[in-house]
Amino acid sequence: MRLFFLKSILIGVLITNFFSFSSIYDYKRENSQKLNEISDSKKQQNRLAALFKAIRQQNNNFVKFSLLTKENIERRKKLIEQSTPGNGKYGVAINFFDLFGMDNTLIDINAKDESGYTPIIVAIESQNNDILEYLIKNGANLREKHPLFKRSVLNVACYYENEKAVEMLLSADPKLINEQSGIDGWTALQDATLKANIDIVKILLKNGANPQLKDYSGGTAMDMATEFGKGQIVKLFRDNIKANRKY
Repeated sequence: MRLFFLKSILIGVLITNFFSFSSIYDYKRENSQKLNEISDSKKQQNRLAALFKAIRQQNNNFVKFSLLTKENIERRKKLIEQSTPGNGKYGVAINFFDLFGMDNTLIDINAKDESGYTPIIVAIESQNNDILEYLIKNGANLREKHPLFKRSVLNVACYYENEKAVEMLLSADPKLINEQSGIDGWTALQDATLKANIDIVKILLKNGANPQLKDYSGGTAMDMATEFGKGQIVKLFRDNIKANRKY
């Protein structure tokens, strides 16, 4: 009886320890996963910071090499094949990414940093239209919103007076012309009017911008031009309204 009692106690201790060790293992595993997620997130933010810096500094070869595109996937595949002993022309294993201190992870075209910035927004702001063209070609989101203004890429192009960007965006998607921002209903024409950029206003009107389209406060681009004394723009709007009037 005593032996049975001791065996029962021993089994109970073993079972308790098993579940205790199991709980500790699960806890460590969960925390390890969380640390890995934090580490991965930090790495991604560092990648984006480097990418955005390169866009602003017009380091376009670096930018194009870093983005997740079909071209880059094929390019890196060939690079890895060439650096594999027996396969490539080098005959020895060379990790080009380690060699040049580069991260081998490609960055999604529409990736966002912690502040909500994406490559297309940064390219428009920094007047880097070579990269803007590359982004559009490779599927950048043309309905992206500016993280601060909450307005569309076309609004952003008008606000930063990036005339070439306005033309490229409208060429890529003409439907952008009268789209209104979700926060205040402003159109790109209102941003162009605010900046009194006559050349951009002309481009927008040529592509079908409506100077009488009301924002969420009931205002229009025409109201803005009249109120702030932008005489040349007022005349452009009046001529446009007259030309498009239905009799």
